[in-house]
Amino acid sequence: MRKFITTAIIILAAIGSKAQTASNPTHGFWVAESNKETPKLQVIKFYNDNSRLIYTAMVTKPVNIKKKSTQQMLNNICEELYRHKEGRPALLAINIR
Repeated sequence: MRKFITTAIIILAAIGSKAQTASNPTHGFWVAESNKETPKLQVIKFYNDNSRLIYTAMVTKPVNIKKKSTQQMLNNICEELYRHKEGRPALLAINIR
C-alpha cells in the first residue's frame, strides 16, 4: 500500500510540473552599458538577429537590469523595435521608467 501511494504521488508530481518559459525575446537582443565615471548614465543598445545595431538609447537614471520586470520591459521594447524596422525613438522615452 505504501509503495502504491508513493508511486501515485511521484506520478502526480511529474504530471503537474511544467517548464519555465524563456524570458528572451524571439527576435533580437539588447545590451545595457554603464560606466564607473558616470553611474547615472546608461546606454542601452538593441540589436537584430544578425547582431546589427537597430537602436541606441541613453538613459539618465540607473536601470536595474537584474529585475524581471525591467528585463521583460526591455524584451518587449526589443520586439517592438524589431517589428518596426525603421525604429521609434519615442518608444523608449515612454517605456523606460
